[in-house]
Amino acid sequence: MGKSLYIILLLFLMLDLGLVSESSAQIVEFTPVHQLKTPKRASSIFRIQEGNSVPFWDDFSQGLDTLKWDLEGVSYTETIGIDAPSIGQVLFNGVDANGKPYSLSQRDIGITDILTSKPFDLSGQSSNLLFLSFFWQAGGKAEFPDGNDQLSLQFLNENGSWTTVWTQLGGIEEDRNKFSQSIVEVTPSFQHDTFQFRFVADGRQIGPFDSWILDYVYLNYNRSENDLFYKDRSLTLPNHATLGNYGAYPYELFAAYQSGLWTTIENQFLNLENRFRAMEYSIQVRDTLTNSSVDINRNTPFNPVPNSNERRNFESAEFEEVPAPTGESMLEITTSLVTGDTDYFEVSSGDTTFYSQVDFRLNDTVKTYFPLHDFFAYDHGSADYAAGINQKSGMLAIKYETPEEVYLKGISINFTNANQANQAIDILVWEDLEKDPIFRKEDLIPVKEAGQEFLFYSLDTNIQVQGEFYIGYGQFTNDFIHVGLDKSNDQGEMLFYNVAGAWQQNNQVQGALMIRPHISKEKPFEDIIAPEGRLKYYPNPVENFLNMEGSYSELRIFDSFGREIFLTREHSQEGEIINFTGQHPGIYVIHVITEAGPNSIRILVK
Repeated sequence: MGKSLYIILLLFLMLDLGLVSESSAQIVEFTPVHQLKTPKRASSIFRIQEGNSVPFWDDFSQGLDTLKWDLEGVSYTETIGIDAPSIGQVLFNGVDANGKPYSLSQRDIGITDILTSKPFDLSGQSSNLLFLSFFWQAGGKAEFPDGNDQLSLQFLNENGSWTTVWTQLGGIEEDRNKFSQSIVEVTPSFQHDTFQFRFVADGRQIGPFDSWILDYVYLNYNRSENDLFYKDRSLTLPNHATLGNYGAYPYELFAAYQSGLWTTIENQFLNLENRFRAMEYSIQVRDTLTNSSVDINRNTPFNPVPNSNERRNFESAEFEEVPAPTGESMLEITTSLVTGDTDYFEVSSGDTTFYSQVDFRLNDTVKTYFPLHDFFAYDHGSADYAAGINQKSGMLAIKYETPEEVYLKGISINFTNANQANQAIDILVWEDLEKDPIFRKEDLIPVKEAGQEFLFYSLDTNIQVQGEFYIGYGQFTNDFIHVGLDKSNDQGEMLFYNVAGAWQQNNQVQGALMIRPHISKEKPFEDIIAPEGRLKYYPNPVENFLNMEGSYSELRIFDSFGREIFLTREHSQEGEIINFTGQHPGIYVIHVITEAGPNSIRILVK
């Protein structure tokens, strides 16, 4: 395999079983990272009681609602489904709610993820016209289910036993790019006071394989097996917009450099009704710090008028600038459709009854956020997948570019595998990958706190960069280190890896690896002065000569590999001058002994 780059999903299994050797060192894309999103509720409409009622509808556009569902290992996704009915789907695979495989044995095949509805009281309403419909997809962008794998729908009978009423097998004949719709009758025998239904995945329990995606679940009376259309228009994707290549930008640079770099804002809609519908859309960008906003599009009609069941990509008008905040903020990007969608309603004997639990307007608006903090980022904040290398002394690097000289404050990384906590790594910064790092610091992957995604590594040294620079890490074992991979913004060409002594540019793994540089226009760290001010050193970083001022009895210099080196030193009026001319860029450590005791000084050589 050598230095070649692969996307090998089964290496997740090989990793767990210890089957990946040093000879197979490479960069690998792993299967999905477990995610959970729950709806945000306004206090005025917050429901505290559990239980569902008919009509029932959930398109998961607001997340996984634990007042509607019991969740057993299922995950939320906005990116793995392909051409979904609406934004937000449920992902079934072979890992539990903590992202752990259900089993460590390759042979274990059985039930994995389960999504169970809260109970319905169907007593006293026996009807032969109660139907449950839903959309499903085999695989999508995740690992495809094998021929013996299956997704099942089960109903709870009045005796408390689950009965399978629908089953879909995997296999190569299924189209991973297509959502299919199925509809199943809830016969009178199931219409009791504690009715429930559940979706059950059955497949390999060893990891995130055999994936199924579920969307748009609808249960109602007075339906038939041909009732497969809905008076609903939906947005199907998160908003996509970048500033140049970036999905986040430092606020200190934003005002001066945003003009002309914005892409248009892209999304997609689907008309789920079997008739055409005139529609309009609006797109707005709002600064959440000052609440100032700008309309990119306002009540723009779709032309031509959307046909029945039409899916269409669309984009905003071009724009140069948006509100620039005075401090750290978020740009809220809102795309909304004007469709005529309403709550579901029924007309009987001239009276109209609306059912607020089925609000087809929920999927007509999508909000996404563009961070303006202290960092550059290609990612949009969602670790859909992960990627990593498995080579002792191997390195990963991400290329960034700053329009003016800035200081690096630190580096944040989204490590996605909790089993790698307390593993040692080197945090690295390069000006040029063909040269030694200008910064190297050994650190650990700590245990993440609840809800924490990124781990921040302070550099503790004033490092200036301008134009292109690289950040990343080096590892000390042959184990894969999993780093989050955002698939919504493909900047794979910015990823470089070194697993065999030479740097390679990524050309297959698609997405944005979630490693971010944090910057400042001012020095983030004070120039170090030894205890009691008896020792000063400057400049730091140093290009040629370092001035040491003060009194000390001993001075020794060590390079970034811990080797003592002997440089030319000349006496000066206040101390001496150390000549670093010709030395490799990187971190050097000077050990001195003064009246106050021993001291270690970190020097960056550019």
